[in-house]
Amino acid sequence: MKIRLELEGKTSGSVSYKGPESAEMAATYLKSIEADEVEIYIVKEDGTKAFAGFTGEFWNLSATRFILSAAKTQPAHLPPISPGVQETTEESLTLKERLEMFLRFEYPRVWFTSLDVKRQYESVYGKINLSTVSTYLARMYRDSILDRRGNHNQREYRFKEEGSPLINLEYSSVKS
Repeated sequence: MKIRLELEGKTSGSVSYKGPESAEMAATYLKSIEADEVEIYIVKEDGTKAFAGFTGEFWNLSATRFILSAAKTQPAHLPPISPGVQETTEESLTLKERLEMFLRFEYPRVWFTSLDVKRQYESVYGKINLSTVSTYLARMYRDSILDRRGNHNQREYRFKEEGSPLINLEYSSVKS
């Protein structure tokens, strides 16, 4: 596997990794730097290519998960990224919990649609059905985790302000 990181900000430049340990080395490197933006280019042994760009307050978490997902490895200290990647244990998060965690980092304080979530989730973690996303968003609304606006065809969601443990943090978000 080959991985190239393009960095902007305090640690500007390009870093490349090659070989079976490249995903772990790149993930470790991302944890040790400060940057405003990172673009990741991955080429697997079978010729499969992946690209993603990350920016904002929690870019390093999403970027690390993207790399590990592409490498089909998952360290024990992180929850599984999708069903079937790792055996489910009692300590594993449910799909709803993983999706909620993903939403908190990718869409804090902004309105989003089911399709937005599906596309972003798939670009980072892998396939998820639109109906699954819609169902979980509706349940999170029912459980008073999310606010909702718009009609059935133009529905948007956002995290409720009160009670959010992340409410006092500042975020930046860039839509693709």
